Amino acid sequence: MTATEHTRCRHCHRTLRSARSIALGYGPTCARKIRRATAAQADQHKPAAVEKARELIELGAITPLRGRRIFAVVSSDGARTYKTAAQGCTCPAGIKGRHVCYHRVAAAILGLAA
Repeated sequence: MTATEHTRCRHCHRTLRSARSIALGYGPTCARKIRRATAAQADQHKPAAVEKARELIELGAITPLRGRRIFAVVSSDGARTYKTAAQGCTCPAGIKGRHVCYHRVAAAILGLAA
């Protein structure tokens, strides 16, 4: 990283300075908020969905569209994007509505972390 290059937190968009924060993509405060929100969601959803949601957040594959309520999410294979919120998702699993998809879990985690 050069002296003029800046990396920003994926959650609050503040400038990241430490090598650990830059590698993680989140500052220490945002990372702590996301960890706590993930732990809060762990007992409400299937463990596999929480783990996939955590991975989605770590990879930066979920980005806010409007505030912290509606998000754009990249599909598992990277070919499509979906719109999601804690209440619903446009992915095939979200449209069927039988189970809460991991996109919705990730949106709920980021909503709690705000």
